Amino acid sequence: METAQTGLVNYLTQFAIQILPYLFLLLLHHFLLAPLFFRRKLIFYIPVTLVLLVGFGFYCFNVGNPIAPPQGPQGMFQGPPPMAQEGSVPPPMPMSVPPANATPPPFDTLNRPAPAEMRPAEGMPPQIMPDRGHRPMRPETMKLLMALLLIGVDLGAMAYVKNIRTEKQIRALKAENQKNQATIEELNRSAANARKAESELVFKTDYKQVRVKPDNILYIEGMGEYLKLFQHGAATPLVVLMSMKRILEQLPDDRFARVHKSYIVNLSRITASSRTQITLENGAVVPIGESYRVAVSNRLKAN
Repeated sequence: METAQTGLVNYLTQFAIQILPYLFLLLLHHFLLAPLFFRRKLIFYIPVTLVLLVGFGFYCFNVGNPIAPPQGPQGMFQGPPPMAQEGSVPPPMPMSVPPANATPPPFDTLNRPAPAEMRPAEGMPPQIMPDRGHRPMRPETMKLLMALLLIGVDLGAMAYVKNIRTEKQIRALKAENQKNQATIEELNRSAANARKAESELVFKTDYKQVRVKPDNILYIEGMGEYLKLFQHGAATPLVVLMSMKRILEQLPDDRFARVHKSYIVNLSRITASSRTQITLENGAVVPIGESYRVAVSNRLKAN
């Protein structure tokens, strides 16, 4: 049981030793270097990143891969040879010397025995297979490449998140801009209506100019190219040469509405209304056109 626990602790320790440098590299790049990259300060980002990678490479090639101690046939540490006593001569190391007429066995780059048909004839030197260069990558190089990949993934993830945030901010700014634009248009419309309500309309009739305040108009009746303006307190209407469209442009649209192709009424002078007609202060009854009923109903509800 103690052996299993010791093995688990050793395994977790080795795992932490291998993972912690990558974690430190990721945190340092994410919080310190990546902001420099996205702020377009490459003159600081590139050299600092290179220094960081050089330090990580030094760790990979020196600290992260310590030299394993020599081991014996059974995996036990042999240690250095015993020290010879002073004045004594160390015994010679045993060596196996091949016979003089022995032919060295053929071999390739992986020390595999060659097939029988490729073996050299007796007395001929062995044929050396060419080195094709297919060697596995060193673990240190793999770690360095993993660090480069980690930095690239971090930059890509931060760019993706930043793009999403930018799109959200753009959409929020567009929505706020539309809202502000609608508010500005409403304020401009209210200001224009206030100016129209305070100003006087000037008409030419019977070779003279007549000034009329919009608030005194009860309703307007169209007669071809002429208009009849019915005013509050006036016994007879004022007849002017003007179109319905043009006079609507001069009247405040929050107080006047077109209810028929031939009638414009002052909404503040209405005393009663139904689906088909409107009654004004002076007792006049104005019909509501069929194509205007929905719009007139909405205007009356709003007022």
